[in-house]
Amino acid sequence: MSDANLPETTEAPFVYDYKTAPNREIILPKTVPLPGFRAYLAEQKAADEADAAKWLKQLADYEAAKSKAEAEGKDAPKPPAKAIAKKNDTEMTFPAPVDANDPDLLRLMEILGLKVEEAFEQGGELTCQVAKEHILEALRLCREDASLKFEMLADETATHYPAAKDFAFCVVYHLTSLARKKRLRLRILIPEGFEPESATQVYPSANWMEREIWDMFGIRFANHPDMTRILCPEDWEGHALRKDYPVVGWGQRDIDFREDRSGMLNRIALEKAGQLGINLKRPKAE
Repeated sequence: MSDANLPETTEAPFVYDYKTAPNREIILPKTVPLPGFRAYLAEQKAADEADAAKWLKQLADYEAAKSKAEAEGKDAPKPPAKAIAKKNDTEMTFPAPVDANDPDLLRLMEILGLKVEEAFEQGGELTCQVAKEHILEALRLCREDASLKFEMLADETATHYPAAKDFAFCVVYHLTSLARKKRLRLRILIPEGFEPESATQVYPSANWMEREIWDMFGIRFANHPDMTRILCPEDWEGHALRKDYPVVGWGQRDIDFREDRSGMLNRIALEKAGQLGINLKRPKAE
């Protein structure tokens, strides 16, 4: 059937209706789950303070109930008992982060000094967070230092933290020492618009990795040899792995047949494909 023979429709242009399609609405995270030793200590301190406040409230409530019982000539209530943490006899324990003790982390902290913002170990993994302006120096040190010899950049990626206050992205570099059979994670925290130095100046394999980061997150890298998109077309709007990016895109994918509640779009598509005996009756949404 030609386009001229298709039935005319009076359907209005498709619009986003969050009431009928709530999955289209963007809900930004309320917390910033950036893992780190200092963040873990802060969480533990807050939890301890909350437990202490809860215990003080229980004691205050007990004293008030005791005074009331004495005034009414009744027996005093049973005093509260402080909760005791249950012993975990299984192997399923949380790998809590600990302060840096590994020789590689200590070496980085010794040479870079205040350029290291945080270094910790967690679950057998080594993480070193450096100042964003000195990432190239840290990468070059990891590759050229005789005691480190991280000759391979296994991966480079990023994470978007739209709820953070002092940064917007975390760029992570996964380094591998084949000779020493060891791994190290470098990372930097950057605000919107900041362009970190390209790791291709130390690890040429970062070329396509950083192009993907630019394509998916919109992070540009200074002195990159070819800072162009690698997955999406050049005219694509937005960056798909940002957490504020709508799941239906910025107009490139306005129509999803699963949400075509009238069935008209699906019917026209089937008629164009020659499936005239399918979906000719327009279904109604219930």
